[in-house]
Amino acid sequence: MDLSSWIVSDLESLKMRLSGGVLQHIPLERRHERLNELTVAPTYALWHMSRHHDIAINLMLRESREVVVDWTDRLGISGDLWRGLAEGQDQELVDSLDPEAVEGYALDLISKTIGWLGSSDLGDLDRFPDTTAVLDSLGTPHDRFDWLYNMWDGKSALFFLQWETVG
Repeated sequence: MDLSSWIVSDLESLKMRLSGGVLQHIPLERRHERLNELTVAPTYALWHMSRHHDIAINLMLRESREVVVDWTDRLGISGDLWRGLAEGQDQELVDSLDPEAVEGYALDLISKTIGWLGSSDLGDLDRFPDTTAVLDSLGTPHDRFDWLYNMWDGKSALFFLQWETVG
């Protein structure tokens, strides 16, 4: 099995487990709820995962348009798409997001990544994307996300495939 096929298989499994093993068991009206102050709501966890995945695949690896652009009119957010990159919950954001649209965006994103991986060459995974330019293009505040700028700086395309997409 080649690398693309292996990753496609992993993402197909993720999509199946996410939709059938997690999301179908959490009613839409409860996806904004947190168990306690130390946790995040399911909507935020799914948004966070999706934003990292979309940025990694589409901005870092493919150098193309993000999938989120097709969803902003339904999601409840159209600007400041850097929101959700932090691991701690942004409650104002969670309150504005439509949980059904976040689910649709996440599953669409995974499907589009599967389609891309199944029909293309991964390219040079040893190259180093300009992570500062990508984060800046999203308007990511340096003062609040210096940790992310530092964490992503100097990472190869392979990191973004392994950690931000599959990990």
